[in-house]
Amino acid sequence: MNNFTKLLLACFCLSGVFLVGCQEEFDEYYARPEGLEGPIYQVLSDSVRFRGNFDHYLALVEKAGYKQTLSSAGYWTAFAPNDEAFELYFQQNNINGVEDISDEKARDIVSYSLVYNAYNLSDLSYYQTGPQRDTLSASFRRKTAYYKGVFQEMVEGEAFDVVAANRNGIGTYNLDDNNNKYLPYFLQHYLDRLDLTADDIEGFYDRPFSGAQVAGANIVQSNVIAENGYVHVVDRVIEPMQNIADYLSDNPKYSLFKSIVEMEFRNRQNNTAVSYDANSYPELTERFAPVYDLSGPVYVKAYTGSYAFAPNNENFLSGGNDAQSDSWTLFAPENEPLQQFLDEVLLEYYGELANVPDPILFDFVNMHMWQSTMWPSRFELYTNLLNEEVRFDPNADITDQKVLSNGLFYGTSKVQEGNFFFTVYSRPYLDPQYSIMRTLLDSYRFTISDPGQSFALLMMSNQQLNDAGFEYDPGARNQWTYNGEANQAYERLIRMVELSIIKLSNPEELNDISGSGILETYGGEYIRYENGEFVASGNVDSGEPVGVNQDETYTANNGVDFYTDGLLTYTEKVLSEKILETPQFSKFAEYLSNSSIYDPNTLQIEGVSPGQFFTVLIPSNDAMDAAIADGKIPADPYTSDSEEMYSIATFLKYHFVPREIIVPDGKKIVSEDGEDYSTLFATVEGEIKKVIIDNSANGFQPPYTMTVTDEKGNVANVNIPNSNILGSYAVLHEIDRVLETN
Repeated sequence: MNNFTKLLLACFCLSGVFLVGCQEEFDEYYARPEGLEGPIYQVLSDSVRFRGNFDHYLALVEKAGYKQTLSSAGYWTAFAPNDEAFELYFQQNNINGVEDISDEKARDIVSYSLVYNAYNLSDLSYYQTGPQRDTLSASFRRKTAYYKGVFQEMVEGEAFDVVAANRNGIGTYNLDDNNNKYLPYFLQHYLDRLDLTADDIEGFYDRPFSGAQVAGANIVQSNVIAENGYVHVVDRVIEPMQNIADYLSDNPKYSLFKSIVEMEFRNRQNNTAVSYDANSYPELTERFAPVYDLSGPVYVKAYTGSYAFAPNNENFLSGGNDAQSDSWTLFAPENEPLQQFLDEVLLEYYGELANVPDPILFDFVNMHMWQSTMWPSRFELYTNLLNEEVRFDPNADITDQKVLSNGLFYGTSKVQEGNFFFTVYSRPYLDPQYSIMRTLLDSYRFTISDPGQSFALLMMSNQQLNDAGFEYDPGARNQWTYNGEANQAYERLIRMVELSIIKLSNPEELNDISGSGILETYGGEYIRYENGEFVASGNVDSGEPVGVNQDETYTANNGVDFYTDGLLTYTEKVLSEKILETPQFSKFAEYLSNSSIYDPNTLQIEGVSPGQFFTVLIPSNDAMDAAIADGKIPADPYTSDSEEMYSIATFLKYHFVPREIIVPDGKKIVSEDGEDYSTLFATVEGEIKKVIIDNSANGFQPPYTMTVTDEKGNVANVNIPNSNILGSYAVLHEIDRVLETN
């Protein structure tokens, strides 16, 4: 051996000693810390600590194939039933033990007991946790390891292999989301944040609320620390819960409601409520066919996006979060009360469900859906997509209630009293002979269907509109035409619709229309009624009042629908024409027509714009004569004297009240002394002259009177029989004296 070889051998020996020393140091540094708990499976297997209290659960874990999962790295919250819980489960299900539980059922129970991520009992209360934990939030649901996967469903006599939608709407399925089910739990923090009581929770379970509860199980031991998460011990075995769609399908007493939700009376091609789609998701077939030994495609069962939510979607609105602070709620009427509603309301004009338009069916379903967890004490706090609060009495109308995997379910002994079906809007909404009016009312439907507001509707049938020259073709380039022309056709109709929506103080206000009165309409214009007939400004021009068929009058919960023999129309005349042609205003008209504020070529009055609201206060001919005799206005309406012309102009303008229509009906004015209103007259310095109008001079009681007080304190009375003259966006009143300014 030469010297070089000896040196190399020495170096090798020294390096070996060094490597051994390094390995020992490495092992010591990365050694498992003393006192570190083992993984969940090993912790629960500790017979010294838990005295064998989890033998059944652990046996089920092994049977389900989850031993390796719970013995390895990970991050879980396990809600582990103790042996007493399993003994009760065996007894209730008439089985001898774990050996009688199938492998599939074992996987269901174990995977549903495992919540993603590790939460101690305190953190479990919050929606999410992190560096800046939001202690003001509250959660009551967490995503589990369980998902339903592929199941079979009969579709038009054929067995389809199906997966449930994991998002709302058709064509929205997320291939990366298995639609895992959520597990509900109830901690005091959640109740405190939502101001709930134990009664809200106890109504769903057969035991008192414990303050720490998972579904119907109590947490009897919490915060058991493991290397790969936390264990909370529960005293009941919790099986995977059905979602809303499954529970609805499995209960025959809701079969009629389910048939509407899923439009079972339509064939698959015409069903707009439910879609079975395999073509868009071939990856699902590739993924699941080998697992389930499938020969055919896998379909996604999705519900229309017109619904508030898809009943089979496990993910609340945001989709896919580990925690949920809210959930869906469905109220499902039982068959008998639903059939009664169909017979008396929904099918009155259609005969059978297959004939009902889809949008009406969507509205009916949506009036039973809430995008919020509607605990019994919170029924009045949140509205559905149709702006309705829950209208069920939790003590009288609820026959069944369940906490399900994706929300709350209530069975009911009646139908939700939906706004679209029980208010004045219901008649044009439901009757196909008024479908054009329903289309025109689309922008107003949430207002006129509000039971807190009162209205009367004068019905406008398709035939009446067609006879008046209006046509509606939704498929045409110009959907709306009037006498064959599209120009202004829709605008004309909207104005007529607004004339036909009458504002009421209360639902009973027009129970008797045999007398006379003046009424404000939705658009702010006024119409009149007398001896059972209605007129708007255009009907006055044509001399064709609108008669009412009293036998067909429909009384709704917020007013009344009148079936008429004609349509309300508006005048084509401008305000000056209405003044000039009214006989009792002849003296005032003479001064107006020859004044500097009137243009005879355009028929326009200075300061009066088309479409602007006006109240015109016109002195009677006798009042004009008295004012002329007293020298309050120039005697010659044709004068060319500049001062007299200015005096006439200011006199005229002081009798026009812009932007408001005030009539003797006791409404709008709330002060017992009346209210100030600006006139068209403004001084050179810019001071706008005002009058005080009091339309409640009889103490807000009929018969209503009306007075006008000028700046000099003179009080003019409105002569009711010669007043309430309807103009275009205006009402003209006769007063018994000329108004004067300072």
